[in-house]
Amino acid sequence: MIERAAGWLARIAPWSIIGGLAYAAAFVQVQTESKPMAQPLVESRDLFFGGTALGERAWIVGQHGAVLSGDRAAGTWQRRQLEPAVNLQAIAAAPGGRVVAVGNGGRLWTGDGDGTWSPQTLPVSAVGGKLLDAAFVGGHFWVVGEMGALFRGDADGAQWTRMREEDDVAFNAVREGPGASIWVAAEFGRLLSSHDGGETWQVAELGEESLRALAFHGQDGVAVGNRGLAFATTDGGLHWQRLAAFTTEHLYDVAVRERRWLAIGDRGAAFTSSSGLRDWQPLAAAGLGRSYYSHLFELANGDTVLVGRSIGLLTPDGRYRPWPEESAR
Repeated sequence: MIERAAGWLARIAPWSIIGGLAYAAAFVQVQTESKPMAQPLVESRDLFFGGTALGERAWIVGQHGAVLSGDRAAGTWQRRQLEPAVNLQAIAAAPGGRVVAVGNGGRLWTGDGDGTWSPQTLPVSAVGGKLLDAAFVGGHFWVVGEMGALFRGDADGAQWTRMREEDDVAFNAVREGPGASIWVAAEFGRLLSSHDGGETWQVAELGEESLRALAFHGQDGVAVGNRGLAFATTDGGLHWQRLAAFTTEHLYDVAVRERRWLAIGDRGAAFTSSSGLRDWQPLAAAGLGRSYYSHLFELANGDTVLVGRSIGLLTPDGRYRPWPEESAR
């Protein structure tokens, strides 16, 4: 009798447990405390490629559609992801506050700085459709990229016109030159320039290595490129002379402020010069990263932002620190 009862209990025990769990799921309410998870403004896996500033506002763009936007004076920052989430390569701002961000696959977004973005797609090559740089020059937005992509947009970034035919050459950077001229640093040592709003273009051949960026201060200019290649002009780009090598690292960007030149590049390369023509020296600033820096831009207070694998702020007296320090809201 006892054995029969034990067998019966063994058979119904699993069903009793299941029934108890079902009752708990249906009628027992478990109290939990939900806490928001704060996403850091900058994550360790992030890669950034471009940035710009307008007054106290700054924007930094990178992989997977990431956009950091903030007010330097107020110290407030936000992180957003633009959709579709392609890598964003560059961003430019117009004096009126209009902003244009560009990225892979011919993707382009326009915004007004309030967090609202409108996507577009420019007619780029199916082979290489990456848009690499953007600038606002002479009342127009300009965008360049792979396969000879060169577009001029209106001041709102709404209407775009292709200014050159498709070509098997990457246009790496577009910058303003003397007299609101437009300059493009390109593959194969080419520099393109236009003095009539992009209607006609002149091409200078400066060797075989790709040129990645250039900058002007009055009639003085410096262009930098792969393998530490650098050229300088003192007559507004009519003539260029090759500078003595000061690095073998790829140089990705160059900028000038109050005649102090700064060039950055791969593996933490950062060099400075008082003339641009000579005496380029390694930047002696503690804390500089050892990975790449791809872009420079200046803030209204005179600080320079270095964008790349990490983001940092370089003060006019040569001090460097990671930036921004705030968390996303």
